[in-house]
Amino acid sequence: MLPNGIIGHLYGPMEGRRNDAFMLTESGLLQQFATFTFREDVGEDAPTEERNFYIFGDPAYGVGPHILSPYAGAGERTEEEGEWNAEMASVRIEVEHGFGIVANTWLFLNASWKMQLYHSPYFDCEPPELKDYFHPAEVESGSE
Repeated sequence: MLPNGIIGHLYGPMEGRRNDAFMLTESGLLQQFATFTFREDVGEDAPTEERNFYIFGDPAYGVGPHILSPYAGAGERTEEEGEWNAEMASVRIEVEHGFGIVANTWLFLNASWKMQLYHSPYFDCEPPELKDYFHPAEVESGSE
């Protein structure tokens, strides 16, 4: 989610069994950040952390040249690290709100409870070929 509430990067679809870190790598988002996130108002001699813009990600993403995550180790954090985590939690909540907007706009995306093997009607027929599914007009007219 961008600060203005718009979803700034979409990638997919991906299999549900893939983890977040795998999807982040596959999406190419970090490569785009490596190309486009340099601050123009900071000199080349400044430390890397001052020359780049960052995204704030889930702890599963870790920390890198263009991504930050919350501090780990609840009992081992300094007071400042705990305060930073608390402040950044509001950023993560905005991302969750984005997921909610998508799920409420397209309800079929959030129907995993219906997607259980052997729990839906079975009509004893083969599914259509992929080309027929995506181009039904050609099948109906007989032009292939």
